[in-house]
This record gives sequence, structure tokens and C-alpha cells, in this order.
Amino acid sequence: MGGIAIAVLCVAPWASAQNVTLTSSGNNIYDNIYVSPYYATVNGSSNTPIVCDDFKDDSYLNKGWTGNIVSFSSLATPGGLSATAWGSVNNALQLYEEAAWLTEGVLNQGSGTQGQINYSYAVWAVFDPTGVASYLDNGGSPSAANIALCNAIFGSGGCASTSVTGGLLGMAQGNTYTLSEFSNVSIITPVVNGATCTAGSCPEQEFMEVPEGGAAFTYLFVAGLCCCGAMFLRSRQKIATAVTA
Repeated sequence: MGGIAIAVLCVAPWASAQNVTLTSSGNNIYDNIYVSPYYATVNGSSNTPIVCDDFKDDSYLNKGWTGNIVSFSSLATPGGLSATAWGSVNNALQLYEEAAWLTEGVLNQGSGTQGQINYSYAVWAVFDPTGVASYLDNGGSPSAANIALCNAIFGSGGCASTSVTGGLLGMAQGNTYTLSEFSNVSIITPVVNGATCTAGSCPEQEFMEVPEGGAAFTYLFVAGLCCCGAMFLRSRQKIATAVTA
């Protein structure tokens, strides 16, 4: 994947390095990709539901790594965005607000439902609309289900276009946010040699966490989903154990 691009990490009290281990990818698979929520042990707290916002990198189960835990309310402070994987992109704060709103949508959907699939892919599309649309477009031969998913994400433009005409991204972009409404959201970003990595060159994906007991957690833990061994949660390659939708 090439050399690791390193973003300078500004050490601050709101960014703390914690041990993270993904323990379950859940059982909701669409087009050979496991969708959010996943489950992890974060600094010793097991079965923590997390939502992925990173379609450019890959993650593995049962492989521990160091994650920078950043409170959402800190993103507007000097250096706050530098502790995240997408902090250097244009309009990063607005995009994180959109991703947080969609993350709460993921967690409010029934477990294993199409709604959870739609919201999960929409979270990925906030930061990487081209990558998501290209994957679902399948080289110009999208399935009817993929066309429907693209329309649910982007509006009527379909898989071949990332022009947002409606859909979940249109809703997310049309909202007006305040940082306080996501005060319970944290961002978990991989750290490499003490520095925050940049999306596309991270050893693991970036995730969002909403503490259990928050309003978004109507549907949380699904028992018996823990898988053993290392495997891709998200990859441009096919997942060998996944069943094509």
C-alpha cells in the first residue's frame, strides 16, 4: 500500500492513546463487506460497539493496536483535527459532523437490517464517496441491489456518480450541527510510532464510538458473534468467508 503517511500529532489532554482490539465483525454482510457496527475491546472495556468511517484501509479481528481516542467536542480546538485520520481533508469538521450523525443512524437501525447497511455505507461515503460508488458500481455493471443502495446513499445519481442529489448523504449535508450534540461521540484513530496516521495509509481503520447507554443505542450487542483469527473487515478483495448478497 506504499509508505505510511504520518500526520503530526499534537499532544493534548483530549487525545489519549488506548489499546484497541476488534473482537467481532458482526454478521451483517453486504457485497462481501462486513458492515457496522463492529465490536471491540477498548482500553479493557469489552463488547464496545464501534462504527467504521474509513473505506480506504483494512482491519483485522483479534489483532491489538494503539488507537488515539479523541472526544468529538475537541475537534474545533487548535490541533484537534490533527489527531484524526481525515483531519487534513477539506471541510473536515463538517464531514465528521455528518459522519457522527450517520453513525447514530447506524446504531438506531435494527440489527442486520437493510437500513443498517444503508447507513453503514453512507458513513464510509462521507469521506470517500468515489471509493464507495466505484466499489458498488462494479466496473459499470452494478446489480439492481447495488443501484438501490447507491440511490439510498447519494440520491438518484446512481452508482456511476458521486453527485449528491438526496439520499442519506443529502440529509446529512443538509443538517445544521453543533458540536455539543455529539459530545458523547469519540473517534478512535490508529497511531503509528506515536503519531496519528492518515486515512489510506493506516494499519487499521478509524472508528467512531458512542458510549453504551446513549440515545443511539437501541440495538446494541448481538451475542455469539465473536470470530477467531485474523480476517478482513473491509477490503477491496473478496472476503473468503463472506456470502455474496
